[in-house]
Amino acid sequence: MDVLKNSIFGKFLELNEVSHSGKLTHCMLLSQLFYKDRSKMVFKVFGHDVAFTEEDFHTITGHKIESSDYSFVDSRMNHLKERCFSEVKKGDDVCVDVEVCDEDAVKLAKIYLLEAVLLGKFEGRNISDRCMKVIDDEDLSVSFPWSNFIFDEFIYNLSHLLTTDSVKKKPIGRIPSYTSLGFPFLFNVWIMEVFNDFRQFSKYEDRGPIRMLSYLSIGYPKYDTFALFLYMSLFWFLSQILSV
Repeated sequence: MDVLKNSIFGKFLELNEVSHSGKLTHCMLLSQLFYKDRSKMVFKVFGHDVAFTEEDFHTITGHKIESSDYSFVDSRMNHLKERCFSEVKKGDDVCVDVEVCDEDAVKLAKIYLLEAVLLGKFEGRNISDRCMKVIDDEDLSVSFPWSNFIFDEFIYNLSHLLTTDSVKKKPIGRIPSYTSLGFPFLFNVWIMEVFNDFRQFSKYEDRGPIRMLSYLSIGYPKYDTFALFLYMSLFWFLSQILSV
């Protein structure tokens, strides 16, 4: 556990009692503006374009940003997969070296944190072959730009939530349910930092430069809060139309 806590994903084990508000995410998505640029999400709120960018994601999680080509990883052998997930005959020892087993256990824990928490994949989805190869190489795992990778996966899912066929086919007046993959709590943190109205639902205690560790959930926004937020945005929009 000590090794895991000091690893690249160890900071996520230090999170306070936090939870994601689906209503808060949905409220923001209703004001989303769509661009071909997939490096950010832009929202029209109170007449201003507010962007959720990779830099925001980086400062909240503390993970590095780097523009590098890591495609060379794809040509590597997946030794971790062979060691831990290959077919083993009954009666054969899976691992004899206890130290190696402990090392692999930490690597599997990292994969779990990445796949189940940060990427929020559905059960039954295959684990990324590239991620397993990167995590199996300790030096590469430390230098790999996880912020870029996680952000790209997260923002792709987040930006398409209201455009999927299952959502668009719902009758008007019936708000559909949908699943946000990735780690949407980080998106909630950004919303609370940008809009004062939502800060009342969290407690902030400065715990260093990684901002996600400083938040503690103390409540959930209710319909009245969202209604006022959306009403003010709509009021500004109509005032702009009438003034033209």
